[in-house]
Amino acid sequence: MLLNQTQLEKAVAVARKNKPPHLGTNMTKRRRNAINKAFRHLVENPFINYENGKLLILSDSRTEKGEAKFYETSRDECRLIEPGNFLCHAFWDGFPCWHRAAFEIVENYFEIAAGLSPEVCPA
Repeated sequence: MLLNQTQLEKAVAVARKNKPPHLGTNMTKRRRNAINKAFRHLVENPFINYENGKLLILSDSRTEKGEAKFYETSRDECRLIEPGNFLCHAFWDGFPCWHRAAFEIVENYFEIAAGLSPEVCPA
């Protein structure tokens, strides 16, 4: 998937503004780090598939055997699907992960590309 850089940057800006209310300082920092990593990953690695409200994305990490890891993420969960079928460690621990940040950015991107205004949480 080839992403338009300008629209991608707008989608990232919306994700940064869309901070859920009542996040503490530590979680806000973790969320910001996840968004930054997702942005870098989307620029460097276009291997994603968005379909039916789910994002399939190739991770930059590898298994102990050197195999690629694929994550499927949605509004509800983030799951390592290949190899295995496990919840993302960060998601399992209740922390923001870059996979779900990428999902949010991609959803914002498609709304911007369609001429829609992505929803922003009230501050």
